[in-house]
Amino acid sequence: MVTELVGRVALGVAALSFAPRDRSADLATIRAGIAAGTTILDTARAYAHVDAPLYGEELAAEAARGTGVVVGTKGGHSRTGAATWDADISASRIRSDVETSLRVFGGERLDLYYLHRVDLAEQPVEEGVSALASLRDEGSVARIGLSNVSVAALERAAAVARIDAVQNQHSAMGRESIDVLAWCEANNVPFFAYSPLRHSAAAPHLAAIAETRGVSLQRLQLRALLASSPVLSVVSGATRPETVLDSLAAESEPWTEDLDAAYAADLSGA
Repeated sequence: MVTELVGRVALGVAALSFAPRDRSADLATIRAGIAAGTTILDTARAYAHVDAPLYGEELAAEAARGTGVVVGTKGGHSRTGAATWDADISASRIRSDVETSLRVFGGERLDLYYLHRVDLAEQPVEEGVSALASLRDEGSVARIGLSNVSVAALERAAAVARIDAVQNQHSAMGRESIDVLAWCEANNVPFFAYSPLRHSAAAPHLAAIAETRGVSLQRLQLRALLASSPVLSVVSGATRPETVLDSLAAESEPWTEDLDAAYAADLSGA
């Protein structure tokens, strides 16, 4: 259960979901990734249009139907207006959101379900985790995840139930959640890095190798993240088939001593 989530490039639908786009083209983009071998899609209740509150989940459900890919979705956080979202991880809300997601995906069990905004919710993390643990025991949820979470909240959550995955912002050059990643390594919990290319402008050493290899700098940054931890996967927000395929190619890009040294030099600012 752990290994199938680790060292992968998951395709995220957030960038496809917040405003009206060409749905057919976006489905084709996701399906191009599935055809190329991706095994994980990432979505959430909060990834939605103002007038289509389930859009992100519906998009992922349609693209994934019949493919066998793992779909991670999230609840306790939803769009309430043009620029507003709520955060509620109460037991009643989580049960309601899981029931809605089950209807969207048309199955009896969700592959992976996160509490989306642990950092913004007023309820203690224990309440939402206890609700998900009960749902896992009942068979409605296969795996429990936490997103946007601190080490302190993780430790409190883990005292209540087994945590199967964590998803936080963590980019190749920013490494914003290095402490949470360390906790995941110590506890053998899969970690998904979202916004993995944020703060990626200054990477001259990686850029030089990218030019020599004839690949994109973005691919090497994703590869660097994958190489940085034995429990890490990345969530790619690519919006075109070409960039989806380029992101997926990071999984098989050779990780060599010169690439490792270049990444270390860029991180140090040398």
